[in-house]
Amino acid sequence: MLERIYFDTVKEEMYTGVINGLRTYVIPKRGYTKSFAMITTKFGSNDIEFAKKGESMKEYPKGIAHFLEHKLFEEEKGNVFNRFAEMGASPNAYTNSEITTYYFTCTEGFKENLELLVKFVYNPYLTEENVNKEKGIIEQEIRMYDDNPGFRVYFNALESMYHSHPVRYDIAGTVESIYEITPELLYECYNTFYVPENMVITIVGDVDIEEIEKVLEKTVPQDRNSADFIVKNYSEESKVNQRKVHKKMGLSIPNFIIGFKDDPKGIDKSNFLRRKLQMDIISRLLFSRSSALYEEMYSSGLINESFSYEYSLEEDYCHLLIGGESREPEKVMEKIKQYIREKVDIVNSEDFQRVKKMMIGSFISRFNNIEGLGNFVKDYFIRGINPFDYYHILKDINEDEVISRLRYLNNDDRWCISIVD
Repeated sequence: MLERIYFDTVKEEMYTGVINGLRTYVIPKRGYTKSFAMITTKFGSNDIEFAKKGESMKEYPKGIAHFLEHKLFEEEKGNVFNRFAEMGASPNAYTNSEITTYYFTCTEGFKENLELLVKFVYNPYLTEENVNKEKGIIEQEIRMYDDNPGFRVYFNALESMYHSHPVRYDIAGTVESIYEITPELLYECYNTFYVPENMVITIVGDVDIEEIEKVLEKTVPQDRNSADFIVKNYSEESKVNQRKVHKKMGLSIPNFIIGFKDDPKGIDKSNFLRRKLQMDIISRLLFSRSSALYEEMYSSGLINESFSYEYSLEEDYCHLLIGGESREPEKVMEKIKQYIREKVDIVNSEDFQRVKKMMIGSFISRFNNIEGLGNFVKDYFIRGINPFDYYHILKDINEDEVISRLRYLNNDDRWCISIVD
């Protein structure tokens, strides 16, 4: 049965437990009209070389996780999307480097929609015919994104940053790799990663806890093998693969992404959230619209409103990406690196406290949006991390540890730039 936990800091409750091997998290939101459910497997585009216990490592085609996501919506007698629509629900799914996730929102019929979600995820229908048909669809998707400047500048940045880690590859794979995919390979991946012990389900809304328990006990399979497998771990050298990559696509204003290749050494469940928050604080101090650096670059016309930043962290890779539009993108990178050199030992106390307060406010406001909340907590639960620790860790972070992390950015060998113009 699911156990109730109350989090006084955010005045929220959660029911959690394991049902037929599936880690289950329910956050009730009494009085809300919409409900949300999301089931996630720790299988993403990076997982292209793995072995089940007692077997040899095997390499799979790039894009196979994304391909499998597409195929799970297909049934012998139709498409799952249509069945959700008939019950008034809005379903979707996505694959990223680390996970694949399936979800829906609805205003009525939550129980029936939840049953459908779990049943279709645990009952794949893969044939030579429907797999071959999907190859043409995904080929068109790949070619479309190849012609997209924003997409191209992003993956060029990752390719320039990483030597061999599969995060450098397009999530959908390549035209060549998807034609290597077969139903047999898809089932091998499915039977390895789509087992309850490797998955979580997150539910948010005005829902009935006992009803959820009954649905999951009935629909989550009890006869699946345990998640006993090994995924290849990639070791990267500290230097970027190449300092600069430049692609011509006929743009009037160049798109750019500046990348900083961080060091994942020592990252595990115990310190994951702290490192993530340290770097989020640094990113806001340096690049948010209220920062001195942003105001200086914006007022001089070096950047425009498209300027943004994002920090990604996993146990075997992590990086900071800063991008947007600029007529002088390399000047933007030099300005950023110069600013870091000058400020590497200085953090303004007022700015530091202001950023922390803003981040605490953003964290609390997440609880007002069921889809945003479900997505946020899923990202931590799938990694075995409690997202409700966010508040206490953020409050505990001090200026000295942020300065220590900031110093790490002062290293030319870890910076690169991708430009598309």
